[in-house]
Amino acid sequence: MRGFHTVLRRSWPVLFLFNLVLISCHRDPLDVDVSSISVPPVKIMRYDEAFFSIDTNNIPASLDKLRKQFGPFSDGFVNNVVCSDAHDSISCDMAIRDFILSYDMRSAWKDSKNILGDQSALEAQITDAYRHFRYHFPKRDLPKAVYIDFTGFNYNILNIEGVYGIGLEFYLGKDNVIYDGLSDHFPGYIRRNCTKEYAVANFVRGWMMNEFPYDPPKNDLINKMVWEGKMMYLMKALLRNTPDSIITGYTAKQLSWCADNEAKMWATLIENKKVYSDNDEDLQHFTENGPFTPDFPRDSPGEAGNWLGLRIVEAYMARNPNVSLQQLMDQKDGSFILTRAKYKPKF
Repeated sequence: MRGFHTVLRRSWPVLFLFNLVLISCHRDPLDVDVSSISVPPVKIMRYDEAFFSIDTNNIPASLDKLRKQFGPFSDGFVNNVVCSDAHDSISCDMAIRDFILSYDMRSAWKDSKNILGDQSALEAQITDAYRHFRYHFPKRDLPKAVYIDFTGFNYNILNIEGVYGIGLEFYLGKDNVIYDGLSDHFPGYIRRNCTKEYAVANFVRGWMMNEFPYDPPKNDLINKMVWEGKMMYLMKALLRNTPDSIITGYTAKQLSWCADNEAKMWATLIENKKVYSDNDEDLQHFTENGPFTPDFPRDSPGEAGNWLGLRIVEAYMARNPNVSLQQLMDQKDGSFILTRAKYKPKF
């Protein structure tokens, strides 16, 4: 198998001597006017505060109160987060009590409960994302509600019947000592993005993953890369004032590296016959997070294949300006998009 550096040392195939055609005559299809789009203003509710206020001496009555206030989300939270293995009410009551009264859990919640700051800023960002979503997908429903929750480091974004919970504990800041004790789950490349600036972007990604789940004609690398690229493209469509570093999760240095090495990364995939690989290891290497992307230099970000997927999607949309976002998402064949994108990054 040829590595990234091996490919760099050999002569580039003729295929890659052609420059990527830049279609500059078309406006940015994501730059749309949503001033006339009406959506209900988002009001985020604090499920975490209500849950940690449960009267542990009368849990059934407290759960009834939560149901009335938060609907099915409350039972979904309890059953998926706190007592999924408890099948009777007594065991579940004990699990709820342990969760709430645990020193470590309660301390982590207290440390995180004010981390997101002014909710009005989050609400404004999400409301704007709703306007853009309604513009591009007028026939689709918006989320029923957005809550703030605390899942004990289990779920960054939780979806219960169209109601979304944003997990506070995932935004404590990369240097928070709580993550030191959870280093297996929060290595450095994960902790780097554990700041409040990522909360809305993570919510939008989780929402889009539920709206447009991965369902390819074949589970191979090109399909996974393009689907991940479409997820980022949607995030760019809905979060118009959000920098690419937040959309991708890459540092500015990593983004610059990707831009400088786009053609070389693509050439490596071509040379090593990875583009249409259905090997699980290849899919994991190029599309799942890590300190860097295997087969690429250590300066690369993890999951760099996803960034290539975004570039393929952008090339496809530039070459096909009449394709709507709905049509893009309806096309599930990544190889179809690749072919019609005429993707040939230049050196």
